[in-house]
Amino acid sequence: MKVYFKNLDAIRFIAALLVILHHGQYFKAEQGVSSWSWMDYMLKDTGRMGVNLFFVLSGFLISYLLFKENKEKGHISFKNFYIRRMLRIWPLYLAYGIGMIVLAPWVFAKLGIETGIGLETTVVNLIFLLLFAVNIQLAFFPYNKGIVEITWSVCIEEQFYLVWPLLVAAFRNSLKTLFVVLLSIGFLSKALCLILPHFFPVTSLQLFGINYVLLFDKLELFGTGMFAAWLLFNKDRFPRFFENAFKPGVQWIMLAITALVVFSVAQIPVLSKYYFDHFIHAFLFGYLMLMAVSPNSIMHLEQPIMKSMGKVSYGIYLFHTPVCQLVMILFLKMFGKVPGIFTWELMYPLTCVAVTCGIAYLSYECFEKYFLRIKSRYAVVQTRI
Repeated sequence: MKVYFKNLDAIRFIAALLVILHHGQYFKAEQGVSSWSWMDYMLKDTGRMGVNLFFVLSGFLISYLLFKENKEKGHISFKNFYIRRMLRIWPLYLAYGIGMIVLAPWVFAKLGIETGIGLETTVVNLIFLLLFAVNIQLAFFPYNKGIVEITWSVCIEEQFYLVWPLLVAAFRNSLKTLFVVLLSIGFLSKALCLILPHFFPVTSLQLFGINYVLLFDKLELFGTGMFAAWLLFNKDRFPRFFENAFKPGVQWIMLAITALVVFSVAQIPVLSKYYFDHFIHAFLFGYLMLMAVSPNSIMHLEQPIMKSMGKVSYGIYLFHTPVCQLVMILFLKMFGKVPGIFTWELMYPLTCVAVTCGIAYLSYECFEKYFLRIKSRYAVVQTRI
């Protein structure tokens, strides 16, 4: 069995690109480099949008492959599933995380940047990294800021993968019920952040900060990805839905709405403030998954460069924060904080993207591919390396 979904590699890259652009803009503001106000506004939330898109895509692809395996083999091999996830996620995660935790303080010291990171903090950071609990560390412990903080979302994905095949197997005859349960837990986790401060000495802001980096806050995203995969897997049962919902005109309208939401043009401030807009993102990105793989999709993203960058999007996501910070240091030394359209609005983000993509590509070709070849031996449903 072999499954390949067109356009999804490119969407992976777009998700990673949204995160890079957000953090590049964030580091400019942090260093006091002035920027166009409209760019600050449009990129202020693209990092969260990119991460949410990753979660919906993961729920979609992983769920579809599990459905396919269950149909073809009559069961889901939990052992093979976990081995595949380990071989895909662990090597780069551990190499990057351990390298950053151990080497970053030394590198920053050489650059004249004081981090205040001692042996105790390093050991604690390593423990949480090895437990795939950096998100829990960020929620409840004052360590790890700015070192491997970016891995919080990888930890959420691993926590999701830990339970997902078990849930899919348990609810295989009632996946719609599972979808409703996930939406309900996601909604409840946010509602409690508003309710609990009335009974306990804690603020909603504190609770939303904690909840945001925990799996509960993302269940509607993973769940909607799963539901989109279920619709696609059972598309013969819903011919009228697919015929009407994916007419070219409808696709263009939905794509335009998605772009407006991603770039902060069409947002509901109250929902955004409390992250209830994740349900809007889930719906839009779930539709995007189905639109991307539709036979008459208006998206034509199967260009070699987009596919190649999509394959290395995991590395792009992990490497982009240290790259953006180092590029920022270089640009400050070369150009100072003097505002400049060419320097800061064009060359800085382009350099961040280009260097990050280059490093991620080398990582994929020279390191990750070795483990992906091993991973393919445990694949019941073949995708691609």
